[in-house]
Amino acid sequence: MFIHFAKLSSFTEDEIARAASSSEYCILGWAIYEFLDFTGRDHVTLIRHRQDLPTLERMFTHLRTRMGLFVVGAGASAGSSPLGRDFWCESPLDYLRDLRSFPATVTPRGPLTQRMIDHSGIEVGDIFPGRELRLGTDEYPFREILKRLPDGFSREHLKHVLARARYFARTEGTVTDNYRVFRAFYPSVIADYNHDGLAREFCGAQHAIVEMHGTIPPVYGSPEFGAWISSLREFDIAVAPDDLVMGLPESWTDARLYRRLSWVMSKTPHQVVIIGYSFAQMGSGYDDAVTLACFVQRFKHYPGPILVVSPGPTELCQMLSDALEIKTVYPIKRYWNVLAHAYLETQRDPDKFRSLDHAHGFLYDRYGSGQAFPILPR
Repeated sequence: MFIHFAKLSSFTEDEIARAASSSEYCILGWAIYEFLDFTGRDHVTLIRHRQDLPTLERMFTHLRTRMGLFVVGAGASAGSSPLGRDFWCESPLDYLRDLRSFPATVTPRGPLTQRMIDHSGIEVGDIFPGRELRLGTDEYPFREILKRLPDGFSREHLKHVLARARYFARTEGTVTDNYRVFRAFYPSVIADYNHDGLAREFCGAQHAIVEMHGTIPPVYGSPEFGAWISSLREFDIAVAPDDLVMGLPESWTDARLYRRLSWVMSKTPHQVVIIGYSFAQMGSGYDDAVTLACFVQRFKHYPGPILVVSPGPTELCQMLSDALEIKTVYPIKRYWNVLAHAYLETQRDPDKFRSLDHAHGFLYDRYGSGQAFPILPR
């Protein structure tokens, strides 16, 4: 495994403080380190890499000049589509906030709906944010109500939420830098594990897009479709099946997924870039176990770099480095939406920031990580 944890006992406190206060790569002695976690004045945890660890500038140079494979997950659409807890909360919160009636009896829920109930982690303050609550009972019985969340409503409402960004991109002629930046890259393959269709919408003219788990038509994001969904809230109406792998584990018998994986894995990229994707890690396991198995089989002993762009890439890098038996899995601890905007800003005005890393830090400090950066004309 290429990742080692080390205490820098041989360095002075001033040298360690300089490393901890900078998000840039710091040369201390003969090794290169990237600061990942500052856990206290007397303990700094660092990850040590090879001396050819790519800087952000070098990474983007390679992306512009060499064919690559991009594996994109929810983090690539940060600021445009819900991710993490928001993904699981969207439908349950909407159901609770606009509820008029609900069934007296509880019937078994479908797998996706049950996951929403189990993983949403909703508290009563989430249902009525910013309001002073004076409940008539010791505990508002929202958890009992949530057990009645209709399958049809939960799935169709989530599809509506995920499709809104693409719908408004078409109707308003907008694009975010999350995907605009791909237009600066060498024609490559994008394995898209999102359902929002933004990769095809903004990058399909230049790159080969493979929608691994299916995509939602943009019309689902329209206000008219949202109004229709409200009718499903009161009744547990069955809806037509779709081909989406959404919020559930991949199936080992999914022929459509195998065809897509076979095509993607047949390519020979100069580098692999994993953006905001963790193979759908759920606890100690992975929902996208089929993809992970194919990825490991294809890229075992891979000679090129594998870059993992994520705010928390360490665990995934460790796992891939072990599974692939290589030392060229590099963590890029950045938010993709911020990093993409930072790169385009440095291209528009090269003198605005000292470096790409400085641009990312400045934008993150000012705006945070939850924003899709400039909505600009297409």
